[in-house]
Amino acid sequence: MCITRPAKVLALEGDRARVRFLDRGSVDTVDASLVEARKGSYVDIFAGRAVGLISREEAEFKRDLRLEMDRLGAGVRL
Repeated sequence: MCITRPAKVLALEGDRARVRFLDRGSVDTVDASLVEARKGSYVDIFAGRAVGLISREEAEFKRDLRLEMDRLGAGVRL
């Protein structure tokens, strides 16, 4: 089972995207060669790669779900 993390694209340079993860607020650079991302778009990230474009609403839903899973898991982080 693959668990992705929702992120917002902050900047693009070639096939690399600087993203802010919605669940923790951390910023990282990921491979964006698999998607047609633009600055301001939302993407699903898995293993350092943007694997799909998602809507803002879906990104926020996934963020809230991950935060709730962390809360219920008593410290187990996904």
